Amino acid sequence: MIKLKFKSILMTMVASLALTTGIGAIESYNTHANASSRTVYDLSEWQGRLTNKEAKNLSKEVPFAILRVQYGSSYSDRTFKHNKALLDKYNVPYGVYSFSRYNSSDSAAREARDLYHRAPNAKFYVNDFEVASISRSRSNAATAKWVNTLRPLVGSRKILFYSYLSFMKTYASQALSKYDGYWLASYTKNEPSIAHVLWQYTDRHYSSALHKKVDASKLREQKSWFLGTVSNQVTNNDVSKGQKVGNRNGNTEIKPTAVSKKKTAKVISLAAKKSSSKKIKHHKKKHAKKSVKKHHKKKHVKKLHHKKKHHKKKHVKKIHHKKKHHKKTRS
Repeated sequence: MIKLKFKSILMTMVASLALTTGIGAIESYNTHANASSRTVYDLSEWQGRLTNKEAKNLSKEVPFAILRVQYGSSYSDRTFKHNKALLDKYNVPYGVYSFSRYNSSDSAAREARDLYHRAPNAKFYVNDFEVASISRSRSNAATAKWVNTLRPLVGSRKILFYSYLSFMKTYASQALSKYDGYWLASYTKNEPSIAHVLWQYTDRHYSSALHKKVDASKLREQKSWFLGTVSNQVTNNDVSKGQKVGNRNGNTEIKPTAVSKKKTAKVISLAAKKSSSKKIKHHKKKHAKKSVKKHHKKKHVKKLHHKKKHHKKKHVKKIHHKKKHHKKTRS
């Protein structure tokens, strides 16, 4: 009887220990899985062209990827189109970034527009501003111009600002509030306390899917915050034909520019009232137009003569010198 009781107690202790160990193992596994699912990579031509297998494996390793589209406006990333096509094939969502080289507000606006037209279906957009080509006195205005130019094009999709903390404070502290979130680059042991939605903590994270070390960041918002949805595939022609609008669900759609019925009726009414006076004015202007046409013909003859003079000029071939773009400097 004593032996049976001892055996019973022993078995109870073993079962209890096994259950505790099991729970610990489950908690450890879940923590690892959650950490993995909240880690994203940013990829460019420095990581090379993805293979089908790598893109397929990425879909199981990261919630989304962030692709570089351009280095300033003049240089397009050589792997973007290829990698984007494979991510689309294996349903890996992606955001995009532009390594900024603007030196004025005008060039900042141009870079923002080029980023959108090169990647109109991205889930979100990033201004990667970490090397200054502009003075401190003008950098905040240019950085604000970048986001203000992109905003009406992307609807309700997120626009982020990426940089190191010291650089941001020096060149973009005032403009930062215009962005939806801050993607903080800080290769430190402890995560900085400043508010941010992404923390790029290393450039040496080993990716099992890619079999190489990559830049990695931790999500500080839910996956859905970054991605939303894009309801329609968009092309440059669609943008020129209609107006892009964002709805409450984060969708971005193309809708034709519409005029209300009241405004239309008002325009018709005003047109009818002015029609009689316009006829009189048109009659008076008819004679003036004839003299303008004669002057126009003379001007055209002069242009042709000017073209003949310059026809003999030799055309010099432009030599395209490929610049080497150095990898991001890390502070």
